[in-house]
Amino acid sequence: MLQGLVTSGGVAGALIGAAIVFRIADAIGRRRELIIAACLYIAGAALEVASGSFGTSETSGLALLLLGRIVYGAACGFAMHGAPAYIAEMSPASIRGTLISLKEAAIVLGICAGYGFGYAYSEVPGGWRWAYGWTAPFSVLLFVGAKSLPPSARWLALRGKQSEAVASLAFVYPNDVDARDAAAQELAAASEARSDAPPPRLGDRRYRRALTAGLGVVLLQQFTGQPSVLYYAGSIFESAGVGAVASVAVGVFKLVATLGAVATVDKYGRRKLLFIGISLMVVALVGLAIAFQGFDGEGGGFTPRKVAIIGLIFLYIAAYQISFGPIAWLLISELFPLEVRGQAVALAVQANFGGNMLVALLFPVARDALRQLVGADWAMSCLFATFAVIAVYALEFVRARVPETKGLSLEEIERHFAAGDRRTGIESPLIAADGGELVV
Repeated sequence: MLQGLVTSGGVAGALIGAAIVFRIADAIGRRRELIIAACLYIAGAALEVASGSFGTSETSGLALLLLGRIVYGAACGFAMHGAPAYIAEMSPASIRGTLISLKEAAIVLGICAGYGFGYAYSEVPGGWRWAYGWTAPFSVLLFVGAKSLPPSARWLALRGKQSEAVASLAFVYPNDVDARDAAAQELAAASEARSDAPPPRLGDRRYRRALTAGLGVVLLQQFTGQPSVLYYAGSIFESAGVGAVASVAVGVFKLVATLGAVATVDKYGRRKLLFIGISLMVVALVGLAIAFQGFDGEGGGFTPRKVAIIGLIFLYIAAYQISFGPIAWLLISELFPLEVRGQAVALAVQANFGGNMLVALLFPVARDALRQLVGADWAMSCLFATFAVIAVYALEFVRARVPETKGLSLEEIERHFAAGDRRTGIESPLIAADGGELVV
């Protein structure tokens, strides 16, 4: 139970942070969100270190540990909102996908570092505290970096600070006056059009298609089994006696796969990578459904079936990291109109963490219920088959609901969604920066 509380404390904190951001995002701006996130990360790290230090009692130590997890989770809620929104609002359209995908790669790099610090301190009494403590200097770097950035140009335009928005664009286009002027003109035109529109409400019909596409991708990211597959990867590695080393290997493998998406997302587009990745996830999940039939752990060490399962898990991880992993966050930062982007991205962050928690909580319940219903030999197979069916639906969802946004400015995406279309939510075909028609 204690392990569950500690684990869920971070997710609960992230939900709290995202709920706060939902209310204040457009008032404080993306840059301040990152600064607040850095401060919360530092506070969370300090609480975690203090929880087992300075002669704290067991009760007070546990309270500090759980509080630290919640504070640290709240920092994640702020950062997961502020980072993709800021990058999207400041990036040139031609490299926006690469830069936002790099954000996901940086997260995976941090996971690898966490695995590394955890492994390094695994034999040190109370070493877990110092593994947390090492996050503090990186949080200070985040704080200093965020302080050195200008506010988002589009957020400034939303607040009616057009001259400051133009000055902010100079940070992105320091030597390209023409590109800076073109971006400024587009911001001004969008601001003028926005001033003539009715007051924005997130639930309005005009935002429905963007919300359906963005939230759908985020939820399907979780409901295709990502938390559960990784959970079983850990348990199988543990039973084979290579748990600690394998965790580091999984982190490195995720990083390499994510960098593949970083290198190709602005070349091939969001939809193509989603189609490729989700299709491979279907293959991996069907394979896991077959491999888990009658699987009971098979004792310690490696067996042919364990090797097959591990291979399929790595295929699933690679497929996820070139598709849902980076692209879900990329899409939610692109699809929502500026006037509701703060609330919409916050809602997507809540959906992400809430979906993760829901799958993690319901998976063992569903597994035990299926053991009673179909027997232990088939329970896991049925679960992975269910995830495979959801992944097949995800392919159809992407085909029908998710537009290709490669090479388009955020204002172009906003105009196309506002126009509406019976097939895809876009009135006319989206046009790439090179003039080619993008099929949606």
